[in-house]
Amino acid sequence: MFTKLFPKQFAFQLILFFILFSLGTALAIGIPATVLINQQTGNQTLALAYQTNQTTIALFENHLTRLQNQAYLLSERPTLNEFLSEDIDQQGLNDYLAVFRQNSGVDGIILCSGDTPVALAGDQASPEICSLSQPDGLIVVEGNAWLLSNLPGDSVSIIVGQLFSRTLEEFRIQTGMQYMLFQNNDPLFPGIIEGIDAAELETLSNLEPDQFLALDISGQSHLASVIPLTEFREQGFKLIGLLDTEALSILNRQFRNIILITLILVSLVGALIAVLISRRISKPLNQLAASAIDLRGGDLSSPIAVRSQIWEIDQLSKAVEDSRISLKHSLDQLRMERDWIENLLNAIIEGVVTLDEKNQVTFASHGLESILGVTFDNLIGYPIDQFFITPPGEEPFSRQIPKMNQKSKITIQSKESEMLLSVSSSSFLPPEAGNATRALLIRDVTDEERIHRLMGEFMANITHEFRTPLAALSASVELLMDQLPDLSLPETRELLEALDIGVTNLQALIDNLIEAASIESGRFKVNTQTVEFNTILTDAVNTIKPIAEKREINIITPRQKTSIPVNADSRRTCQVLVNLLSNAIKHSPAHGSITITASIVGKKMLVEVADEGPGVELDQQPYLFNRYTSSVKDENFSQLGLGLGLSVVKAIVEAQNGEVGFKNRQTGGALFWFTLPLTERSLE
Repeated sequence: MFTKLFPKQFAFQLILFFILFSLGTALAIGIPATVLINQQTGNQTLALAYQTNQTTIALFENHLTRLQNQAYLLSERPTLNEFLSEDIDQQGLNDYLAVFRQNSGVDGIILCSGDTPVALAGDQASPEICSLSQPDGLIVVEGNAWLLSNLPGDSVSIIVGQLFSRTLEEFRIQTGMQYMLFQNNDPLFPGIIEGIDAAELETLSNLEPDQFLALDISGQSHLASVIPLTEFREQGFKLIGLLDTEALSILNRQFRNIILITLILVSLVGALIAVLISRRISKPLNQLAASAIDLRGGDLSSPIAVRSQIWEIDQLSKAVEDSRISLKHSLDQLRMERDWIENLLNAIIEGVVTLDEKNQVTFASHGLESILGVTFDNLIGYPIDQFFITPPGEEPFSRQIPKMNQKSKITIQSKESEMLLSVSSSSFLPPEAGNATRALLIRDVTDEERIHRLMGEFMANITHEFRTPLAALSASVELLMDQLPDLSLPETRELLEALDIGVTNLQALIDNLIEAASIESGRFKVNTQTVEFNTILTDAVNTIKPIAEKREINIITPRQKTSIPVNADSRRTCQVLVNLLSNAIKHSPAHGSITITASIVGKKMLVEVADEGPGVELDQQPYLFNRYTSSVKDENFSQLGLGLGLSVVKAIVEAQNGEVGFKNRQTGGALFWFTLPLTERSLE
C-alpha cells in the first residue's frame, strides 16, 4: 500500500534525497562547527587568562622594583643622613618622611633601629614591622597585607611599603582582572569580590598553579587561576585572579545560534528548491546526462541539442549548451593563464611546492630549487621530509607544516648551517600540481630573523645602559634644586662630584656606542700619528679618576718614564685605557688598587692594566671581547658600556696594528693588556 501511495517516481526520490541530504549536511557542519567554536572560545579564554597572569607578574615585579628604588633613593638623600647623624628631631624627621611618602606615592615608610622604630610615615604604617625577622616582600601586619622593601643600613634600616589592597586595585584597573589573596588557604580579602559563596571560596583556596576554574559570579562567567608568583609560594600566600569571560560566553552563544538558524534556513531552502526543480523531470534528463558524460570526457566541440516540451528542461539544455561554449572559452583562457602562472611562479624568489596526501612533492618552482640546491626533477614524487631535514630532536618537516591559510617558521639543516624558513599553507594550487591537496609558500628568513634578534638585543642594551647614569644624575639634580640653600659646601661638592661622575659615565657610554655603530656599519677608521704615551695615559687617568675616588680605589701609574713616542690615535687609545680602567674599577673591591704598567717588547709597547677583583670566569672567557657580553651582574652599579667596552677596545687596538688580550693573575684579579706600535724614533 505504501508503494501505491508513494510510487518510485524520480521526482519524489529527488525531493526525499534532497531533504535528507540537507539535514545530514546541516548536522555534519553544525555539530563540528559548534564543537570547534566551543574549543576556540575555550582556547582564547585560556590564552587571555595566561596573558593577564603574565601581565600581573610583570606589574608585581615592577612594584617591587619601584619600592626598592624608593628605599635606595631615600637612603641616599643627605637630609635624611643629617637627621640621623645628629640628635634626632622626631617631628622634623616624621614631617620629612611624610613629604617623601606623599611625593613617592607609597603608603608607609618606617625607619628601624633593630626591633625599635625610629620614625614612621603613613596612617596605617605599624611599628610592629620593625620586630619582624624579615620585613621584606608580602607581609601581613595587624590585619593589613603590605608589600615591603627593606634596605638595611649601618645603624638604621629603611622599610618602604605599599598596602597590597591598593596594589591589587591598581592591577585590576590595568588588567581588568579581579584578585583574591589567600594565606594558608584562608582569604585575606574575602569581601573584595561579591557573589562568591563559601563552597566556591574553599575551591578557590585549594586551586593549584596551571589549574583553571570556571565560576558564575553574580550571573557573570569568570575564569579563576593561580597567578604563579614564586615569592607568594615561599611565604604561604596564593594570589587568585578572576577574569571576566562573560563577553566571550555571550559571543559563543551568538555564534551557535547563528549557525543553527543558518543551517535550518539552508535546509528549508534546499527542500523548497528540490520541490521546484523536481517537477516534470523525465526522459530528457538521460540525454543531458549523456551529453554531460561527453563533456566530462573532454568533448567540447559537439553541440548539445536536447529538445523537450518541459520548459525547465529546455532551459536547462540551453544553459548546458551555453556552459559548453563558456567552458570551451574558459578552458582556452585557462591554458593561457596556466602558462603565465607557471612563468610567474618560477620568477618569484619564494619557493612554491605542492604536496599530495602522502606529503610527496607534486610541483616545485625554481625558487625552491635555489633554496634547497636541488633540481626540479629530483624533487617530484619524493617525500618532502627527504629534502627538508629538521635538526635532531625536532619533529619532521611534514608534521610542522601549518594549517590551511596559516603561517609558521620551521628550522631545517642545510649543507653548511641551519636555515630558518617561513612556511605558509594555502588551498590555491598551480595548474601543474596534479593530485596535490595543499600548496606551500616557502621563504628563507634566516637573515631577517638574525637582524631582528640583533636589533632587539641592541635596543635592550641601550635602554639598560642609559637608565642607571640618568637616574643618578636626576637624583643629584633634584637634590641641588630642592635643597641648595640648605646644603653645606662639602655636601654641594659631593653632589657636583656625583654629577661629574654621571657625565663621565654617559660620555664613555656614548663614545662606545658611536664606535660600535661605526664598526657595525664598516665606517670605523683610526687616525694614527706620533704621540707620547705619557700624554695618553695622563688624559685617561684624569678622566676616570673621579669614579675611582668615589669607590676609594687607588690607580698606580708607571714609575718609570713613559714619554715614549708611539704610533697611535691619541683620542681612541685614551678611550681604550678608559674602558679598561672602568672595567677594572667595576670588578675591584673597595679600597683596592689598579696597577698600570708599560714596557717595550720588541717593536711595540706593552700596556697592562691589573685589578684585584675575582678575575674572569672560565665560561665567559671565549666571549669576553664580543658585543653585548659582560660578567657584571650588579644592576645597581653604573656600567660604562655593558657589552660594548671590550669589543670597542679590541677594534681600536687591532685597527692600530696592535694586539689585545687578558689573563687571570695567580695572586687574584684580572690583567688586561694591549700593544701599540713604536715609532721609528723610539726604535733608534
